[in-house]
Amino acid sequence: MKNQQLFFAIYFITLVGFSQNNTVQIDFTTQKFIGSESELNREKYFAMHSSYNNGDLADDPDYLFNDLGIKFGRTFGGPGPYSKYKKGDMSVQNAKKLALENAERYKNSPLYATQKTTDLIITDHPRDAYKLGMDFEKTATFNVAYIKKAYPVMPKYYEVMNEPFVHAKDFVDSYDKTPKVISEMSEFHKIVADKVHAEIPNIMVGGYSAAWPEYDKNNFAIWNTRMKVFMDIAGESMQFFATHIYDGRNVEGDFNYRSGSNSEAILDLIESYSYQKWGVVKPHLISEYGYTAKGLQGQPYSPILNGVCLTSYNNILMSLLDKPDRLLKAVPFITGKATWFYKDSRNPEGHPYPWVLLRKEKNGTYKYTHLRKFWQLWKDVQGNRVYATSNNPDIQVHVFANKNKGYVALNNLADDAQKINLDFLNSSKQLIKNATIKRSYNNKNGIPKLVLFTNAKDTKEITLKAGETVVIDYDLTNYEFLNTVKENNYYAKNCLQEIKANNPIIFSVDNVTSSNKGNATLKMGLGRTHNLSKKPIVKINGTIVTVPTNWAGYDQTGREQFFGVIPIPVALDNIKNGTNTVELTFPDTGGYVSSIIMNTENFKN
Repeated sequence: MKNQQLFFAIYFITLVGFSQNNTVQIDFTTQKFIGSESELNREKYFAMHSSYNNGDLADDPDYLFNDLGIKFGRTFGGPGPYSKYKKGDMSVQNAKKLALENAERYKNSPLYATQKTTDLIITDHPRDAYKLGMDFEKTATFNVAYIKKAYPVMPKYYEVMNEPFVHAKDFVDSYDKTPKVISEMSEFHKIVADKVHAEIPNIMVGGYSAAWPEYDKNNFAIWNTRMKVFMDIAGESMQFFATHIYDGRNVEGDFNYRSGSNSEAILDLIESYSYQKWGVVKPHLISEYGYTAKGLQGQPYSPILNGVCLTSYNNILMSLLDKPDRLLKAVPFITGKATWFYKDSRNPEGHPYPWVLLRKEKNGTYKYTHLRKFWQLWKDVQGNRVYATSNNPDIQVHVFANKNKGYVALNNLADDAQKINLDFLNSSKQLIKNATIKRSYNNKNGIPKLVLFTNAKDTKEITLKAGETVVIDYDLTNYEFLNTVKENNYYAKNCLQEIKANNPIIFSVDNVTSSNKGNATLKMGLGRTHNLSKKPIVKINGTIVTVPTNWAGYDQTGREQFFGVIPIPVALDNIKNGTNTVELTFPDTGGYVSSIIMNTENFKN
């Protein structure tokens, strides 16, 4: 997928072929835990890229926050020591003065009384947060003094800078000097984090807000010179690692899909390296995700672009819902009115910002964009996670139940329509009294649609269009869970292992807990060119297992190489309690095994 036009075209073509063999199993009688998490945290997953001090959203608060259930996510309202209005005064006295002024602005904002929240990310643009060769300690002292008094409700998360490394070249006169900037920015993160943790214990500090996590590019050079450098220098002091996941092209890199196996490989590598270094998986903060590309800003409002964005939001969200135990927050990049953009130099004709919830009409009034369909689709979903599984990684499924309500979310990552059989396990079918289906898709002209079908109690199969997301809202007989299933992920001690032909790569996975009832999957992250094999001989504790030819999302042929996770089903009797050995042997040389994770689901009656 080398260009924006081809990406759009995929959603405009009506494809007639679909698979007949997709089955999704749902068991409303079994509660599922991922780690220790079962209840859906809506603040974690359904925020917008805005803050409660944004008066742009004060006109219709009941609809936005009570009906749609929108939460707040992120603001460029950090200490910004080098921003213009700070006037270069780095004294603690100035920090306190400016902080108190900021706190008053927050208190006086129209949404403060009803919508204030601690579940907020603060950050700064690199130009406002950093200068090459600055006094780290003095700057960190300013930041701490500011944060202590700037927020009447202390935010939970502080990203020191937004997407800093793609701006490294802004601070030097040639690209070959950027490694020094990246190293220095990383060191600054560490010093700020250590000082904040010492003086403000109720705010978490992390970074580096990676804009370009194309880690496999140039034989994993981007990993080795960006994220690995950051984790090696600053990682011990970070309480989370922040990443931006975008389909399209965010700032640099190739045009591609992150949704599906590619984003899984990116995040699994971060988790695996964290485990390798510290024996723990530090959580993610996905402070932006969605769709972007060059040339979108300053263009007329496009419902078609809204449709492409909605598809990306839902695709990426469905993957992130798999990580509630190692994800602090995920913010779809949807802003409010973005009134600032109407005066931006990139926008001489006064068009709306491409990612707004509300756009300005010619008469000066504001109208909702199609992006509100993200929250319209998901607004009622809540409750505890229910056991569900799909036999096709392109068909994503999540199920939640709340007293007498059940919610089944299905998503199609495939490039064609997919017929899905719904298989209700145990007595689940008998619990269903009625159902309503909400379907979110783009029509043949690329316009986003959200369609409701009522009285769908007897739906046994459903065909999802390419890129479609469906939420089925079930009325259930009031019941209690009879069983539980717990999912855990276990990480190999090493990651990013070079592949050489016929040379076994050995991974050791410790502390695994398995049972005699459940499922197991080996998640194999691979980065290698398309002409090389994706089907090594895989042995788990000496037993060969079959590597499938399917994974979540597209085949990645538009990328320079494949970088994704291939899920390999494993029989439970191949898994030991304690230490497990995984052996991979490839028939050809080139690329890397980026990560190995053993995923288990253990059932308990």
